[in-house]
Amino acid sequence: MAKSVDVASWVRATPKEVVAFYKSRPGPRKPNRSGFLIVRAHLKPVDVYAYLRVRFGTPNGFQNVLRKDDSDNWIHWDYSLKADDVDIYIAGTSRDIHFIVSERMRDVDWKDLILALKADFGRNGRAKSEMMQSFERYVVFQNKFVTLADLCAEMHEVIVDMPPAHTLPIVTTKQSLRRYRSEVKRLGKRAADLYGNCLKLRLLTPIMAEAFVNMVILMFCKDEVRNDRAAYEAFIRSAIPERIAALSENCHGFRNAIDQTTPVYRDFKRVMDKRNFAIHGNMDPVREQIETVYFEGRRPLFAEGGDNILKFFDHLERMNAPEIVVADYEAVHLFLAEIAGQLSDQHRAFFDQVIGDPYPGYDLNRKRTTRILPDHYVRGLMPRMRYDDELKVTW
Repeated sequence: MAKSVDVASWVRATPKEVVAFYKSRPGPRKPNRSGFLIVRAHLKPVDVYAYLRVRFGTPNGFQNVLRKDDSDNWIHWDYSLKADDVDIYIAGTSRDIHFIVSERMRDVDWKDLILALKADFGRNGRAKSEMMQSFERYVVFQNKFVTLADLCAEMHEVIVDMPPAHTLPIVTTKQSLRRYRSEVKRLGKRAADLYGNCLKLRLLTPIMAEAFVNMVILMFCKDEVRNDRAAYEAFIRSAIPERIAALSENCHGFRNAIDQTTPVYRDFKRVMDKRNFAIHGNMDPVREQIETVYFEGRRPLFAEGGDNILKFFDHLERMNAPEIVVADYEAVHLFLAEIAGQLSDQHRAFFDQVIGDPYPGYDLNRKRTTRILPDHYVRGLMPRMRYDDELKVTW
């Protein structure tokens, strides 16, 4: 049996032994590939770390010296241990656990080491459980405001950057007929891109605004409101004007109440007042009429003359009103900036950090939302890596 499999014999390496391990590691000319394994299937990083903390104290590996004191690291913790004269190095990335041992390891030895480690969790079960309870516990959730804001920004860009519609050429020859058909296709594609984005931006803008207000509440709601279920439910389920009016009363960080008499707020409320009609798919033929057509029997009689195809695109332009959709979207953003502007400098700095985080964390004990992870993912790849779920053994 490999010495490293005797988990109970592991001891914490001294600083001199840590340095000696790094100096004596096999190089490219004399590799020990069998002594390196990445575990991603049969051990959980939090279990291994809690166990190692209980047995060996704080991490003592060399990477701990290089680690930044935040969550944006490739290696978050590492331990240098000894089993008799065998060096054992264990490092935790976000989801993988890297093992390096200085002796030759067969696949069955790796299996035995992993099973022995899991079995030894039980021997230290109470202390490990207490260590787990000392960790802050967060759940990661999706910040819907970021998702919606990104979608709205993309649609806004498409609408604003859309070139004006072309006029259709007069058809007098076969060549001009071909140009006419080509321009009609271009107008059709422009209409599909422009008016589809107008509809989506009109529908999503008020939802984005409400998600923003709800994130403000998640971040700054006072404990006496948050911990009173009835009061909290009443707060977050109130209509948007009432919710905004109560922000400074129910949330920390506001220097003043939100002024609901300003032109910026009136423009915002006008947009929000359209919300229910649009979101519920309501239709009002008179209010949303495109044009009037008379009939005698089944014979249509149009009240307006002109190019029938151009009229169709003119009606689409008037019905979808890109300039109004853009103005409404920008008016909402101006008011959201007003809300953020009422926060104290300290609260504003925290708010700016969290509001743009697409996947923030929620502290289950303190019921607080904050940024807990970097906004990028890191993974280290090395040639000929070996993983526990690729070992030629039967688990």
